[in-house]
Amino acid sequence: MDLNNKKRKGGVALASRRLGRVEKGQPLILGANKMEGGYNFAVEASEDSEVSLLLYKKRGAAAPVEIVFPKDFHTGRVWALKLCSASLRDFEYNYKIDGEIVQDPYAYGLHGREHFGVPYDPEKEVRCRFLNENVSGWENETAPAVEYENMILYKLHVRGYTKLARKMVSHKGTFLGLTEMIPYWKELGINAIELMPAYEFCEVPISKSKEGSEHIKTRRKENVVNYWGYASGFYFSPKSAYCSTREPEQEFRYMIRELHKNGIACIMEFYFPEETDSLMALRALQFWRDFYHVDGFHVLGEGFNREMLLRDGILSGAKLIFQGFDFDHFYRGKLPARRCGAESNMNFLQDMRRFLKSDEGMVEAAAWHIRHNSENHGVINYMVCQDGFTMNDLVSYNYKHNEANGEGNQDGSSYNYSWNCGVEGPTRKVSVRQMRERQIKNAFLMMLLSQGVPMIYHGDEFGNSQSGNNNAYCQDNATGWTDWKGLSRNQGLREFVKDAIAFRKAHPVLHMPVELKGVDYLTKGFPDVSLHGERAWYLSYENTSRLLGMMYYGAYAREKEDLEAAEDDFIYIGYNFHWENRSLALPNLPEGMCWKKIADTSLHGTGFCLEEEEEYKKSIEIGPRAIVVLLGRQEAEKDAIMAPVAALQDHHEA
Repeated sequence: MDLNNKKRKGGVALASRRLGRVEKGQPLILGANKMEGGYNFAVEASEDSEVSLLLYKKRGAAAPVEIVFPKDFHTGRVWALKLCSASLRDFEYNYKIDGEIVQDPYAYGLHGREHFGVPYDPEKEVRCRFLNENVSGWENETAPAVEYENMILYKLHVRGYTKLARKMVSHKGTFLGLTEMIPYWKELGINAIELMPAYEFCEVPISKSKEGSEHIKTRRKENVVNYWGYASGFYFSPKSAYCSTREPEQEFRYMIRELHKNGIACIMEFYFPEETDSLMALRALQFWRDFYHVDGFHVLGEGFNREMLLRDGILSGAKLIFQGFDFDHFYRGKLPARRCGAESNMNFLQDMRRFLKSDEGMVEAAAWHIRHNSENHGVINYMVCQDGFTMNDLVSYNYKHNEANGEGNQDGSSYNYSWNCGVEGPTRKVSVRQMRERQIKNAFLMMLLSQGVPMIYHGDEFGNSQSGNNNAYCQDNATGWTDWKGLSRNQGLREFVKDAIAFRKAHPVLHMPVELKGVDYLTKGFPDVSLHGERAWYLSYENTSRLLGMMYYGAYAREKEDLEAAEDDFIYIGYNFHWENRSLALPNLPEGMCWKKIADTSLHGTGFCLEEEEEYKKSIEIGPRAIVVLLGRQEAEKDAIMAPVAALQDHHEA
């Protein structure tokens, strides 16, 4: 290298004397990475740019050491420099490109973004951190093998979920706070959580920017906080504002380790906008999988290649959830060794909401969604998510109420497929409140008794509300945060959800790894699933029908014949979304057996795990807008109706 170039001599000589020898780096490895013999720095910039590396003393105010990249230190648009024999443990860095100080898109951490929602100047206040590889080990940690057919998924916002959980966590709004919620999730029956964007993103408008910059500069309206985080970001860095310590790597790894110790998988959401380099997206997911042991990813946006992710060796075995991807075309008739891919099923939300609110002509769609599964990929079913009403608001509002967003209530979808049960918003009217409780229970059973993976949105299990705001993307306040006071107000609803989850887990035929066929293909005497209406073995798809009966034969859930037949051989689920009582026909059971009701959403209170003595043979009358669950039992049996569920709950408590 020519050190006689006066334009660069000072910076290079200074670096050589104080930090180490400079040589051309490896352009294939973008970012700042420790390698044998030193640190490699690689950043993308136009070929005629002036590029410098800036090195700062940690928490120091002195001017940075500037190392100018020589003009021949680039391959195409990637500039690469290696700082040999350097110890940078006490340093942070940035790049200066054409006079503008910018952060490294591949940085493993950022300093200066520790306070959520606070405006900042990226040229003065933010520095990139090197990867801290000296974090504590995994202590023989083993990732839980949570397959899609056994998954109960719980989606949450890291900050908003525990920000108001004053009596439940000490470290509110942080990764450490989530570890304190593990006992709650285990009691509820959750075995997988999905984190909304938890990598570093720009939630506030930057205070200074230059037009035409190719680097990460998120511009939003003044005084609007991007609370959700669906924007371009620093995809290799845990969000420092979600940390209660100054060690993001340590805190995030500790959270993953504690989740895995308790049998809970962690799935992260990543949003890659169209302009994202698909190779960068791939490398980001590889990094989180390898360094942080993340179990899977829900990948959004258009800036990534779905087939590339599915074929990648490092991501093999990781859960990969997409929207709008044709898995059948990808696999071309072949079955993968494991179901790693999954579809985020927006159609379930739309059709099942319409069935819930008693729209006409929805029986056929509901029957299809309840059975829908696939041998080559999972199916994620949900009634609500962050983009829309909460479960409580779904049954409390006909119209969106987004005035607080400052956009004249013009933002957010106007097509919510919701029904307020007779009154818009909060009410003291008992009949309306009872109907809303019934409808929430109905919605949960639609998810939990369908074959796909049920995804619960945080706080819905105890009636969390956003006061009718169906687009709380900018509400970093009590509107967007989970209100944990609702847990004591709606304890009965939470117990119902817990019982419903336990019931699902206790009956494998409700969550099979393959789609049920609707025929007796193994000649066991009954089809694996069958449809019924006002007549047994016949379901009306008439436009005016809102009745659906489904019988599952549990014998199809056994891998081999069991001489001691399981007690849950027959399950019948009846859906009545007429606004009046209706009767559903019950199919005949083998001799000596009858139907017994164990759940009825029309009953006030918990409405699940009934110890009902009444036996049903030919039909059952169902209340308006209600779901009932029946089990086939021996006629003389008087106890242990819910033994499988009780045993499972005892196991959780132990």
